[in-house]
Amino acid sequence: MGTGLFMDVRSECATLRDVIVGTGEGYHRDPGRVEIVNGKHHRTLATAGQPDTGRLQAEFAGFRSVLEAAGVRVHSPQIAPASVQDQTCPRDIGFVIGDTFVEAGMRVASRMEEIAGIAHILDACIGPRIAVPPGICLEGGDVIVDGAHVFVGCGQRSDREGLDFLRARFGDTHEVVPLPCRSPDEGEDVLHLDCTFNPLGLGHALIYPDGLDGIPEVLCEKYDWIEVTREEADELATNVLSVAPDRIIARSAPSCARVNAALRTAGYRVEEVDFDAVPGTGGSFRCATLPLRRGPG
Repeated sequence: MGTGLFMDVRSECATLRDVIVGTGEGYHRDPGRVEIVNGKHHRTLATAGQPDTGRLQAEFAGFRSVLEAAGVRVHSPQIAPASVQDQTCPRDIGFVIGDTFVEAGMRVASRMEEIAGIAHILDACIGPRIAVPPGICLEGGDVIVDGAHVFVGCGQRSDREGLDFLRARFGDTHEVVPLPCRSPDEGEDVLHLDCTFNPLGLGHALIYPDGLDGIPEVLCEKYDWIEVTREEADELATNVLSVAPDRIIARSAPSCARVNAALRTAGYRVEEVDFDAVPGTGGSFRCATLPLRRGPG
């Protein structure tokens, strides 16, 4: 239990105050331990090879500068144990619901010790901390908090037992809604929920509908959809970061230009940032951040 930062996340879109941002340091330092995370990662390796560590670090430096200019306090991981080869996407290793930090249950071996890299940050935080029980897979990219709702992707990285765990822990205060994500066997390759669905602060949601195995009524009632194509979803166009209800950080890549224009038409201030190396390995701005505090204060 720390003496500094009170954790508080009740919406994906409230003003971002404190966030952990990933790092390119130590990326793939032991090639023998690297695990391929999804089809996007595999295609990148086949066509372009691994991103250069220097490029990763430069992109993260630019991203951090944009966040700090927006008044966000940025926290950085330390290097995790040697089994960990990639600390670019801290979103998956934990998440905050209300004032509670949940340590995720990681599916792949190369990420199971990654939480050690942010232990020094968590030790300076105030609020309950719980852990997903052993044997249950539940990763932060599959957990989206939006007011009274917690949406949980069930698919490649998170299982129904993870959903049940969240219902048991948070079901008295939140409606925990399963969103099954389609796998390569079903003709899609949705690694995490935020690769196919992401709510926004003015009542919209970025969504690739075919990435979900069925659409619950709440998604139709609660959000005006901004749909993305399969190609845009592959480029992680849904995986933006809300810095405030009307302010979004998105990729400057040409493949995301149509979606960024649609966001501006819908009333959002979109700040485009060069961020191409991390998406090549399967994650973008939402993946690369672990919010600890949002909202006033």
